[in-house]
Amino acid sequence: MRSYSADLESVAAILREAREIVVFSGAGLSADSGIPTFRDGATGLWNNFDPDEVASIDGFLRQPRVVWNWLRQLKDLVDERQPNAGHQAIARLEEISTAKRLTVITQNIDGYHARAGSAQVLEVHGTIHRLRCHQRCGFVAIWEPSAVEPFPCPNCGAPARPDLVLFGEMLDEEVFAAAEVRSLNADVFFCVGTSFTVQPAAHLPMWAKSAGATMVEVNPHRTPLSAAADYSVRSGASQFFSALCSTLQQENKENG
Repeated sequence: MRSYSADLESVAAILREAREIVVFSGAGLSADSGIPTFRDGATGLWNNFDPDEVASIDGFLRQPRVVWNWLRQLKDLVDERQPNAGHQAIARLEEISTAKRLTVITQNIDGYHARAGSAQVLEVHGTIHRLRCHQRCGFVAIWEPSAVEPFPCPNCGAPARPDLVLFGEMLDEEVFAAAEVRSLNADVFFCVGTSFTVQPAAHLPMWAKSAGATMVEVNPHRTPLSAAADYSVRSGASQFFSALCSTLQQENKENG
């Protein structure tokens, strides 16, 4: 197994030649912000809640108030916490790398990448900060604190709902198509804090690798993707990306 420092130097060298970088992130990245992951150990959200009741489209259609209230509590938690050093370092990487473009593709709904300063963010599972019409008539609004219970869409009367992908729903076709294009064009594809169990987003890393990208997994734990990764770094995102940014900044300084 390569050492952490060797992986860091190798990835930095690859980034110097990269034109398109993708960072694909999952719930593990936001764990350092105090947002529980969904499946991990004793702290996983699904240990205490049934996703079919509080986070599925069937649950919403049966009991919209139950789903709304649970997501409202999750939003309150997200609003109380802040992006962590991992989010901030990924945003900084966008500024200091020589790549033409760095795109964040995230499965997270917390909005922390944008809050940290990342400019190119594709939220394939939507966002907890926005409401929309369930029938997609065009109504979209910020989820204000005053919206504490379900209400009808002001345009068409269909239910208004959080603008995120519930269990049993398809992803937004336009957003996922953009994520697929960025993945297929990537020179370097980082996989950060995700277990690769949620489809179809979990296909993106292998699509990127099959198109020629160097795949870099950053995760404290081994995942189903580890064997396929060109570099599988056993580290948290905050530590790795902060160190990577420092390495690149030092090289930029030495090169004038």
